[in-house]
Amino acid sequence: MSTPSACWSLSPTQILDQLVRTLALQFQVPISLVSIIDERRQWFRARIGLAAEHTARDQSFCAYAILEKGVFQVPDTHLDPRFADNPLVTGEPGIRFYAAAPLITEDGLGLGGLCIIDTVPRPALTVEQAAVLEHFAQLAMLRLSTLRSASYLDAPTGLFNRFRLEQDIDHALTFGGHSLVVIDLVTPDFLNDLVRALGYNFSQELVSVLHNALREQLPDGQALYKITPTRFGFLVASGKQVAERAFKQLLSAFEAPLACGNIPIQTQPGIGAIALELDSSDTDRDWLRLAVSAADDARDRGTGWCWYEPHLDLAQQRAFLLLTSLAEAVRSEDQFHLVYQPRLEVTGGQVTTVEALLRWQHPVLGPVSPGEFVPLAEKTALMRPLSLWVLKHVVEQAARWQRQGLRFRVAINVSAPDLASPLFTDRLMELVAQHALDPQALEVEFTESALSQNLDMVCDQLLRLRALGMEVSIDDFGSGYSNWTYLSQLPATTLKLDRSLIKNITEQEKDYRLVEAMIELARRVGYRTVAEGIETLQQYQLVSALGCQQVQGYLIARPMPAGALESWMTTQRRQLANQLREAEPVQSLH
Repeated sequence: MSTPSACWSLSPTQILDQLVRTLALQFQVPISLVSIIDERRQWFRARIGLAAEHTARDQSFCAYAILEKGVFQVPDTHLDPRFADNPLVTGEPGIRFYAAAPLITEDGLGLGGLCIIDTVPRPALTVEQAAVLEHFAQLAMLRLSTLRSASYLDAPTGLFNRFRLEQDIDHALTFGGHSLVVIDLVTPDFLNDLVRALGYNFSQELVSVLHNALREQLPDGQALYKITPTRFGFLVASGKQVAERAFKQLLSAFEAPLACGNIPIQTQPGIGAIALELDSSDTDRDWLRLAVSAADDARDRGTGWCWYEPHLDLAQQRAFLLLTSLAEAVRSEDQFHLVYQPRLEVTGGQVTTVEALLRWQHPVLGPVSPGEFVPLAEKTALMRPLSLWVLKHVVEQAARWQRQGLRFRVAINVSAPDLASPLFTDRLMELVAQHALDPQALEVEFTESALSQNLDMVCDQLLRLRALGMEVSIDDFGSGYSNWTYLSQLPATTLKLDRSLIKNITEQEKDYRLVEAMIELARRVGYRTVAEGIETLQQYQLVSALGCQQVQGYLIARPMPAGALESWMTTQRRQLANQLREAEPVQSLH
């Protein structure tokens, strides 16, 4: 049985290597190269007799070869003023003889040259020898074409890929007047959900449906590039107004669901664009990343399309930096710390609860607000270790205060993922037992977003905590869509009215009446109410007159370290309580 020829098992790159070896033997030269030229360098795609993988373009002999229709020759470089001082002549490898057949694509683009080089002068090639070199160059181009197809095409769709797009961006920058457009048709998370629900084959079919639908909306001949399974790109040579009209038409075209396997799929387009304008500071600019950033901004802001805006890109980069820093911060003991803000009883001026609040001192960025990094952490697996860090340090501090004889609860904020499984509650109970802490010294605060995860599981975890004697508070109530039906189902004890409700209570009657109704309804169903964000005496007087039992905010005290809180409890608290008692009461807004 015959065996296949060895060359058929070689990759296109290996075949080029074999080709330059054969060429060196044919012409009895020490060096043979397949050289590819770009704007700044020449790259040796295949080589024999030369160690370097690339050189600067201004040292390249092939930069001259691609300008010729036939074989380019230099019999003796020392006698040619173009090359006599070339570093490749005066130094390694000491070129004296050079001949190359240009490598030209079918559309006339000069890629580089197929070269033979000697370190001694040689006569010019004969007509027959030049023909042989040109023949070898044609073979090299056949293999390079194979490589280009493999490198630049996405096999499943037949579209150009990201590598080809990046190359074409470079060419567009040279000519100017172009914009790069990126369009996301569905989110990666949505595609992952489809894979889990309907299988990988369905998701592949959807990708085909997406790119075909997009192709139908683009002009004939418009090159389309596949960047990721859900993200596509193209280049346009038109002004912003024309491009924006095209963006609106694209968004309109994708308003209706697409049919995929008889299942209607609603797309979620986000279009980002950036004008390709090269200047001296942009030589290494990542244009594709910037256009993708704009597309993400468009979807996040709900605008449909968006031109690249540097300040939004900086915000995304900052968010990424924070996410990458969070894991190290959790392991470190010198970045995170807790501060505590007291809640004051309206009747008697006592402090029965202090809320533990997380703070982050980033080693480079400085103080980072929890309003910035906590929402980022909640979208990742980092939220669990962050919550456990807070839990551990809260329990340790509460146990220290218990040993000092201080009798107030410490409230800890828990996230939706914390209540979505028993793990957080199990760890809390372990720490309470480990530090011999009275469970009644803790209070758990959660927001309504936790209820959207799994109401039954959340209720189970809250019941376990209530069974230990812990208080349970619903935090930030009224900040979004507040479902009052939950109040009768949850084993909670306290309702914390969000600061957004309190902010305009002294000026807006509607806000005042809304707070009044919330406090009254909470009282009727047996909830204690806490008004957050109390910053003025008039706000305090109004919520007190409405029957709110506790208040929290800058009027009472700013968040402070544990030691400062202990001092505040013994001095400023009494002075504040006296001032509030002596203030003239207010019965209503009018």
